[in-house]
Amino acid sequence: MAKVLLVTKTTTWEWHGTWYQSQFQNGHLPESDIAQIKLGHADHQEAVAQAQKILTARFVPFRTVNVDDENWRLDDDTEMVITLGGDGTLLSASHRVESEKIQLVGIRSSGTSVGYLCVGGIETMDAVVDSMLKGQLKFTRACRLRAKISPADGSAARFSPPALNDFLYSNANPAATTRYRLNLGSRREEHKSSGMWISTALGSTAGICAAGGVIMPRDDKNFQFVVREIYRAPGKNVHLVSGFFDADDRALFIENRCEKAIVAADGNRSVMQIEWGDKIEFHRASCVKIAQA
Repeated sequence: MAKVLLVTKTTTWEWHGTWYQSQFQNGHLPESDIAQIKLGHADHQEAVAQAQKILTARFVPFRTVNVDDENWRLDDDTEMVITLGGDGTLLSASHRVESEKIQLVGIRSSGTSVGYLCVGGIETMDAVVDSMLKGQLKFTRACRLRAKISPADGSAARFSPPALNDFLYSNANPAATTRYRLNLGSRREEHKSSGMWISTALGSTAGICAAGGVIMPRDDKNFQFVVREIYRAPGKNVHLVSGFFDADDRALFIENRCEKAIVAADGNRSVMQIEWGDKIEFHRASCVKIAQA
């Protein structure tokens, strides 16, 4: 029988409820807005209780943790991670999953949550657990990326968590120009732009798609990059503005030429500070199995 780690989120109301309440009382927030936030909180709390009840009734050994607790870890015998929340909860939890042997199942805990990567809502939990116990759940093998940061001062390299969706590289000041040298295979260019998206196939429907990227099959082993709002100097051609790469074949390197920059993995879930001259190299990380509807 599977050993399950049940990963829950901290709701918006738990994070910012006091502030929202004060804004409402001061007339700065419509009642409908605060009602929506409270509804999402109540739905989530009910979903957690329901999920625990379902697992207990089926004698599935499980432990519950909060994804925002920095100290939680997978148990040695964990076989499945079930997240309760939305896509953000699943993305955050995926950073702790380093082995393809551990299955990842996303359950949307409220209709107010985005659940593109989730297998279904809490109303499907019964069926999901039954399918799990029968070995009938279907999974997508999703490729992931990891960023290696080599500091210009020669200090030890740093590594990001494995990104399931994407990376965003940009100037630390979002209004400032992002300056860098981009290397892909034998080609090298100097760019001025708003930064870059580097995505997995699974993440190709997210930010990189809005920036002009191409939606890829979920199980594609290649990765994609798109430069945002590049400056094209008169008489100078740039070619590395978008494309695909196999991290095992052609490495993608960025040499940062900003005083301060960031590399963010899966949104704001892991943000690394970058200094002038630091080099960022994108490597293939371990794959992960994600339940699909």
